[in-house]
Amino acid sequence: MRRRPTRPPLGSGLDTVGPLHPFIVYAGIALLDLAGAALILTGLVWISDEVEDLLWPGGSEWVEF
Repeated sequence: MRRRPTRPPLGSGLDTVGPLHPFIVYAGIALLDLAGAALILTGLVWISDEVEDLLWPGGSEWVEF
């Protein structure tokens, strides 16, 4: 199997990631990280709300799920 010739790096010195510019890939990874952090924080708030309902039933809700 023949190897493809390597592409020269971009003007910024970064290599392309497939057909995409590296900054697009970095933005996608950052959005994925932010979505994961939001999911973890939402889970923590939901669990703490459930625990609060077990300890002190009634009252106002922190977050309406």
